[in-house]
Amino acid sequence: MQFYRLLVQHRLLITINLALIGIGIVAFYAICDTSCSFLKGDIFGIDLKYVGYGYMAAVIILALLKQDDLLRMLVASGIGVEVFLVSFQVSINVFCPFCLAFGIMVILMYLVNYERSGMTNKWYQKLIYFFGDAKIPFTDNQRLPLLAMMIIGYIFVSFSFSGSATPAYAADNKTIPSYGNGPWELIIFTDYFCPPCQFVEKDLEPELERLLARGDVKITFVDYPGHGKDSTLYAKYFLYAVAANKGYQNIMKTRNILFSLAKQKKINQENALDDFLKSQGIALTIIDPTLLYKEWMTLIKRYEINQTPTCLLRFSSTYTRKYIGSESISKELIPELQKRFPPGKSK
Repeated sequence: MQFYRLLVQHRLLITINLALIGIGIVAFYAICDTSCSFLKGDIFGIDLKYVGYGYMAAVIILALLKQDDLLRMLVASGIGVEVFLVSFQVSINVFCPFCLAFGIMVILMYLVNYERSGMTNKWYQKLIYFFGDAKIPFTDNQRLPLLAMMIIGYIFVSFSFSGSATPAYAADNKTIPSYGNGPWELIIFTDYFCPPCQFVEKDLEPELERLLARGDVKITFVDYPGHGKDSTLYAKYFLYAVAANKGYQNIMKTRNILFSLAKQKKINQENALDDFLKSQGIALTIIDPTLLYKEWMTLIKRYEINQTPTCLLRFSSTYTRKYIGSESISKELIPELQKRFPPGKSK
């Protein structure tokens, strides 16, 4: 009982600290420097991380102003939003630990600020008010069941949310871009707009060119559209370049240009990208990439890829090792490639 009194006495301070932790979780997720997770989403076009910042900032403001009832309403609506987002993750079987941690902060704020004073004798009213209530502003002590705010939050986000956790390519050549032959295969999963991927492909480039020149190691490129339409556009034009010229020198040049453009974030229109690639001497053949997208998706699901950069080194079906993040690829994969396939030797 004494603990409860202390909790009630300091709950606004506790709420502020929980909100600050929530902001820290979002910030940490946003500045990941070795890998990018692709549980992406937005509400009315606003990225979820900015919605998270705004939500927690609003919680802090209401707590500082000691607006307990409005605070309870806001937190309860957040519960509804989190229920939807968790169900979304369950539906596509990809879970974001940062998103779940943020949701835990919302639940804790709800529990800390929980009040239930609008109970009645009728069983259905008891059920409705079981989730707590809050005084409606500008009314004569009329109280709103927080279950209503949860439902409102759920409905709101169900109509306004757009997101994906695995790439959602819009919709053919024959096969996905692969080069070389042999029992060993290196599969590279990257996204042009993922900063760690931009670093990794540049770091891998000398090894890839060496292995491609050997021709006895199969190298497969899988473009992962974690940044929505921009990633999909660049992936499509990579396939156009492959269709026009399958030589590995052309492929490496094309990827180099696309990663450089993505890093600068200057071109996101199809006509402009088409013109720029042609100005750089990249031939393009327009194809329907639908089947290639499906093949990429098959690989992504088969190897359970949910972040980039990720590389797989495989030996037929007997050996598979996954390297996740720029640090692992730079410090573990590259030395492994140099060890297994030494320069100047061909197997």
